[in-house]
Amino acid sequence: MRSPNRLRPRAIAVTAGLLAATALACAGPAAAAPAASLSGGRSLAAAAAVARVERYWTPRRMAEAVPLDYASDGRGRPFLAPGKPDSAGGASASYAPVATPEVPPYSVEGRIFVKQGNLKGYCSGTAINSPTRQLVLTAGHCVNTGPRRDGPPIASSFLEFVPAYDDGVAPFGAFVSQRSTIRALPQWINHGNPDFDMGAFLTYPNSEGVNVADAVGGGATIVLDKSRRQTFRTFGYPGKKSRMEGCESPYVGDDATTYPLPGPPTMAVKCRWAPGASGGGWLIGDGSEINGINTYLLLSDKSRTFGPYFTKETVGKLVRGY
Repeated sequence: MRSPNRLRPRAIAVTAGLLAATALACAGPAAAAPAASLSGGRSLAAAAAVARVERYWTPRRMAEAVPLDYASDGRGRPFLAPGKPDSAGGASASYAPVATPEVPPYSVEGRIFVKQGNLKGYCSGTAINSPTRQLVLTAGHCVNTGPRRDGPPIASSFLEFVPAYDDGVAPFGAFVSQRSTIRALPQWINHGNPDFDMGAFLTYPNSEGVNVADAVGGGATIVLDKSRRQTFRTFGYPGKKSRMEGCESPYVGDDATTYPLPGPPTMAVKCRWAPGASGGGWLIGDGSEINGINTYLLLSDKSRTFGPYFTKETVGKLVRGY
């Protein structure tokens, strides 16, 4: 097993590397060429982007971050708001700590730190087995607010994914999003349709030059258009929990309020996740495949969490080319 890394010492090391490279670049043409590629195989521009995000996420800001909470009032009117840690509409938690988050298949899951406007928040996400080896899947509302009552949608920035995050320890390092690759589906951004509440982004390699899927043991493979009747192992970082939690459940029905909406109805598991678990993966089989994510709660339902059904026209379009 890899030696665990504390997030801040790692960030300081990356920043120091950037400063050294900048000094070389300023030394003249003869010294400029080596500065084009830093430790970990990053270009100078990529290293600058990574350092900017890592400088932002100080321990204080991480501590101030709140869970991004998306819920529905049961009448087809979803809303997005910062969640209260450990709140789940009055329900008792149905999840339990994962003892070995750094071991597959759990290692593909992690916490995502995210900035939306002036809000510092966090969600959960999954490292995906994809051609780029750099893909992370999460909830749409973690990368874009969708419609808001007091203004246009706000896209997220400063995204940092920490797989197997464990009370400040990053066993595989941290993976900063490539800003231009952050995606949410238009049905979510423009209409807040929960059938399409999915988000994705590519990440830079960690400080050792390893892509996220390779770092965590391969990443989870997205499977599409499967039977809804699966047994799901669901994961996330709910509320004040600083360690990964898990909950196993079979498919337990759909959200009938989504039947009239364009798109496949959302489906439910009997796991009442608290805010902060949004975007956490629903793994099936031996845990190598992902077939759903946590996205929202119904205020009228104290026992279930809902997520979008994975099809070629939903998540398939979202991650195309990634």
